[in-house]
Amino acid sequence: MFRHNSALQDREASPQPGTIVRISPTKYSRTLPANSRTVGPKERIIWVILQAVLLLVGVALVGLLLFWQDAGLALMWYLLIPSAPALVAIAPGAWRNICPMATVHMLAQKVGIARNMRMPEWGAATLGWISTILLFVIVPTRHIGLNTDGSLAATMLLSAAVVAFVMGALFEKRSGWCNSLCPIHSVERLYGTNPVITLKNARCDLCEVCSNPCPDSTPELTPTVIGTKFIGNFLVGSFAGFIWGWFQVPDYLPHEVGTHQIIETYVWSWGGCIITYTVFKICERILRHKDNARTILHRVFAAAAISTYYWYRLPDLLASSLPDWFPLVSRMVTTPFFFWVIVLRSPKVSWQKRPVMASTYWSSRFETKTNKTLIHVAPGET
Repeated sequence: MFRHNSALQDREASPQPGTIVRISPTKYSRTLPANSRTVGPKERIIWVILQAVLLLVGVALVGLLLFWQDAGLALMWYLLIPSAPALVAIAPGAWRNICPMATVHMLAQKVGIARNMRMPEWGAATLGWISTILLFVIVPTRHIGLNTDGSLAATMLLSAAVVAFVMGALFEKRSGWCNSLCPIHSVERLYGTNPVITLKNARCDLCEVCSNPCPDSTPELTPTVIGTKFIGNFLVGSFAGFIWGWFQVPDYLPHEVGTHQIIETYVWSWGGCIITYTVFKICERILRHKDNARTILHRVFAAAAISTYYWYRLPDLLASSLPDWFPLVSRMVTTPFFFWVIVLRSPKVSWQKRPVMASTYWSSRFETKTNKTLIHVAPGET
């Protein structure tokens, strides 16, 4: 009799074929595990303040560009933009935590209106192509309007902000803009190959694997790791020449821009691309059977790109107010420094520390037990 009742209870406790199994959470806690690599409450407050400050700076910048053009252009092109490449090379995780465009991108998540569509692999690859193309198309336009016309620069920033917000409202977490369509993301992957500083992720509470591989937590990330191999190789090999060619062209006021100025701007920038990319491919061909040497080659071209930028940019920014020897000294300092950061240093770390995986976190917050046809399970369990 005892065995009969026990067997009957077992059958009642097990779900029958076709039975709808309901998911009932138990013992949920918002406290992250002790080993979480996501920022804690106090750290989060600091990062949120920095994000808000940078967002306000962005809003103020747009206002200055529209209503006080000289101040806005000076702030944008002589302070904010020149400091960004160095930050991306040294601590790309810091930039990823405070980037105002990323804050705009995440607004839809914060207010609860995001649709959280999954970004397909082909979609991420396509957006990666588009972002790199945008980078090579937009940067030369600085010479033919963006550097000298505040309204044009403001329009560019506002347009990017709208696209970033829309992508954040459509796609899951950071997959729509930060990890795919943002043109700066290509530069992050180029300059951030070997960051000096790794920080905790202040954007993601839990890792939802919105992008795979995750650019924030993939060690030794390069442009060839994410997206198609051709576009990544082209970016690595061509960017130093692109920057060199860009600096050979003066800035034109909008009323001075004609067909000749447009052609001149793109011929110099894209011509430089072709030259260094050709050299890069020849070197790759020679080293095709030596993977380690090819890895170093990629880093050398990345270091050459950022060194070329500061080779021209720092003297251009400061030489007028400093002694004549400053350009030479600045070049003797910045070039070895960035080659040390990107090429010579041995630690190969990720931009940020990956937060706790969402599946692990939720599983630890649920009980698994049976009670007739009501089954308590962790999300994802079958």
